[in-house]
Amino acid sequence: MALASRYHEDLPSPSAADPAYPGQVPEDPKPPVAVRITRPQASEEEFLEQELDTLSRTGVILLGSQARPQGVVLRFELALTSGALLMRGEGRVVGYRDDAHAGLGGLVLRFTRLDTRSKALVDRATALREQRRAPHPAEPSGPVSGPISGPASTAASLPISGSEPRAARAPVPATPDRDALLDRLRARARGLDAGVVQQILAKRRA
Repeated sequence: MALASRYHEDLPSPSAADPAYPGQVPEDPKPPVAVRITRPQASEEEFLEQELDTLSRTGVILLGSQARPQGVVLRFELALTSGALLMRGEGRVVGYRDDAHAGLGGLVLRFTRLDTRSKALVDRATALREQRRAPHPAEPSGPVSGPISGPASTAASLPISGSEPRAARAPVPATPDRDALLDRLRARARGLDAGVVQQILAKRRA
């Protein structure tokens, strides 16, 4: 009863202007049952790393808690193994899962009231979950800097066919004057003996 009394004093009523959390719960003439669950983690970071799936923006799964009737409103505390408080609030029983997380059963609550510290934890868990779901950035696909090794670079260093400088050709001697050459040949022919000319012609015909 002491735990229930302390909850009644410390927990603020939910604001209708806060859409992130459920609204008012009908007043119950009986004080809600108080439940305290201790988890094996030593820090808030470790809890979020290992049991993030048990906490959402609208509710929590109390692992290790016994089953309760659906619709019952519970005041709950979620603590670390050191006794440090992780979360405190009120929630309505939605159901019970035999295998809620890592083979453990758990009582599913929908939040009706949370203190400021607990709201901060819920917001942090939500942001972490969205971060894990975000796609990873694609690898850069820009041009590769630096020299390219392999056949491509070897081919690039070879001269292009047809672009090599050609060796200089020797100058072609000028052709002597044709008429002058013919005149010299005619003069040489006139000086030949007629018999010699006949022999040359006979050899050519043979």
